[in-house]
Amino acid sequence: MFVGIVGPSCSGKHEVMNLLATMYHFTRLHLRSSSNSSGLHSDRSEEQQHLTQQEQARIEFDTIEAMLDHVTLNWMDHFVTCEVNSVEGIAILRKRPFFLLLSVESPMMTRFHRSVARCKRQGLDAPTLEEFVEQTDASLYNASTSHHAIVSSTSLSLAPSILLNGTSQFQQPTTIAPTSSSNNKNNSHSTSGSRNSTPSIPDQEPTAISPVQVFNSPPYKLLSMSDLSILNHYASLSCLRTAIEGLDITNPDLLRPSWDSYFMYLANLAARRSNCMKRRVGCVLVREKRVIATGYNGTPKNLTNCNEGGCSRCNQATPCGKGLDRCLCMHAEENALLEAGRERVGKESTIYCNTCPCLGCAIKIVQVGVSEVVYSESYGMDDLTAEVFRNAGVILRQHATPGIKLDQSNP
Repeated sequence: MFVGIVGPSCSGKHEVMNLLATMYHFTRLHLRSSSNSSGLHSDRSEEQQHLTQQEQARIEFDTIEAMLDHVTLNWMDHFVTCEVNSVEGIAILRKRPFFLLLSVESPMMTRFHRSVARCKRQGLDAPTLEEFVEQTDASLYNASTSHHAIVSSTSLSLAPSILLNGTSQFQQPTTIAPTSSSNNKNNSHSTSGSRNSTPSIPDQEPTAISPVQVFNSPPYKLLSMSDLSILNHYASLSCLRTAIEGLDITNPDLLRPSWDSYFMYLANLAARRSNCMKRRVGCVLVREKRVIATGYNGTPKNLTNCNEGGCSRCNQATPCGKGLDRCLCMHAEENALLEAGRERVGKESTIYCNTCPCLGCAIKIVQVGVSEVVYSESYGMDDLTAEVFRNAGVILRQHATPGIKLDQSNP
């Protein structure tokens, strides 16, 4: 497994990397271009000081491609890096089936106090809150949000951040020059509590002119591309360790989905085609690990879509389970079963639904001979449905897909 970590400055990326080395024996990978600065951490966290030689292992590379080649040749081992700082870099790494992108996020005030504590610990001038916010915004969004910039610019000139040639007007600088007394500040975190009992997990990021790390691509774009995320607002390493354990990050299902997770992904994808005003539901009918049919809920063929007013019951916000005799929407399971037909379903077939089937669909599922039903979210009549399946000898079980990020919201 190869884990890339992204996040704003002072969020705790490097502490997460060190904990992965401690807990799961990940080898830390770095780029030589940042090795000089990343090696200036004179005040390592207490836990890192007690890392074994194996846990302290780190390897440096000239390019991200060279790093990827090394991991590819040793793909059975675990590796981690914080050097993923561009959309292009992520695209390169994601070509491999062993790569996972983890985002580490933290509240603004928490990160500010960590930055202040880091600067004080290293005898540097700490940034003011306004300076930290301005520099963080510039780093996260490649755009200035200072009061002077906003007042002196028109809304028309501020709006477009992309030039006609498709390049960002803020992408050229590689460092952000701090204002007033913030010269020579660098990126540091506290290993102890800071003022007002604000959490102060250290984040040993490269030393730079600014206390805010600058990326080739705006970090907010990188955060949105992550497979997993962790909110690091903790006041101690033990709490952060517990949160990392909860990620189950070494679960191979996160890299290559199990059959259950794979089919549930497809069910959630099918649900995005739903036009029902009440709930997005999708399902996949499977036999011998091959998809027979898919279905999503909505009004029947040649009728006005539910989200265009086709079903008065759904458009009146009728409570769940009420007025079903007036509903014109066909359920996802019904559509899949009709598409497949009884002769194609047969024995040993499984239906994957992102929502537990209702009683009406449960009866139809039993009738066509489905052997197993796997669902993700509960519904209002699960007990009745479970009883029908139990009496008919149909297996019913709930599955949770690790790290799933598809939209499963209920309108």
